[in-house]
Amino acid sequence: MASTYTMVAYGSQGSAVRQLQNELNKRGYGLAEDGIFGKKTRSAVRDYQKKNGLTMVDGIAGDETWGSLLSAAAVQEPQLTPTAQGTFVTAAESTPRAEVTAGTARRLRELEQGYTPSDEVTAARAYRDSVAAMEPGAYQSRFEEKLQELYDQIAGREAFDYDPEEDEAYRRYAKLYAAKGAAAMEDTLGKAASLTGGYGSSYAQSAGQQAYNGYLQELAALVPELRQAALAEYRQEGQALTDRYNMLNQQEKAGYDRWQDTVAQWQRALSKAQSSYEDVSAQDEKAYQAMLKHYADKAEQERKLSAAGAKIEDSGYEADAGKESLSSTAADSLQRAVGNYLKSSREDTARALLQQYAQRMTPAQRKRFEALFDSYGRTASW
Repeated sequence: MASTYTMVAYGSQGSAVRQLQNELNKRGYGLAEDGIFGKKTRSAVRDYQKKNGLTMVDGIAGDETWGSLLSAAAVQEPQLTPTAQGTFVTAAESTPRAEVTAGTARRLRELEQGYTPSDEVTAARAYRDSVAAMEPGAYQSRFEEKLQELYDQIAGREAFDYDPEEDEAYRRYAKLYAAKGAAAMEDTLGKAASLTGGYGSSYAQSAGQQAYNGYLQELAALVPELRQAALAEYRQEGQALTDRYNMLNQQEKAGYDRWQDTVAQWQRALSKAQSSYEDVSAQDEKAYQAMLKHYADKAEQERKLSAAGAKIEDSGYEADAGKESLSSTAADSLQRAVGNYLKSSREDTARALLQQYAQRMTPAQRKRFEALFDSYGRTASW
């Protein structure tokens, strides 16, 4: 189903936001009608949704919220008005004017603008984000190409097949034995000729050939031995390839295991940082709710006392609590976050984070961060 109204939420800008602020101001929210949907506008929307029993209490102005705002006549909610005595009063229909001190009214009005995370929360989040930014990259193998090359050599080796004519050792022996056979044959023929007065004979030819063949038979007898030697060399070469592959594979596994350990350590660190952030955030929101209730109860009590004619002293609350010094807890989280960014060579991010809190640091805290930057060969800038 198509939306009837323009949905606006935190971060939206324009005429629709300005109209929303105007409608909320008709009900006493006191927003700047600047057309910018900021924290105060979001808090006002959420408060309106809650007080008017809307289904969605999410700080987003959708069909239900717009319909509620535009369907009913705007009712001006009571406003706190300063008196000459420095107190704030609310309109009372049939009872004497019930007064609320300026300090209580101011603090309650600030709290009703909505929850704002404390330094402890923002610093814990900054540390969590710094840990997340240090996520190890994908595993990079040092030996993948060499392992593949060795594997291809091992898998692609031809089966052993011995051909004496292709064996260099056999060819050397063949040349040697042929020479010896020829010499024996010539020697035999020479001796036979000397016995017959220089005449050859068929017997001499036969004896010479036998001498030659004898060496050839010796050569043939060497073939099994040469084949065995060639087989041993073939196996040795194969084993050398396998040993080389296994050695590199072990180094590869060791490298991968180290990478997995690094990833596991990072995951544990991130989980711990996330849990810490969630705990601090939950405690901070709980403290905010307690403070809101405290000042709401205090305002109600002051109204009752004022209606009864009692004089109430102003607590003198000043709305500049945000300028207090950075807490030690927030400083510790911030230091870990800055350290992570410096360690991972993200100096610009580290400096930006430092600048965000610099004006609220104590001199001692500044010295800690200066020492941290110095340990990485950098200079902290204020």
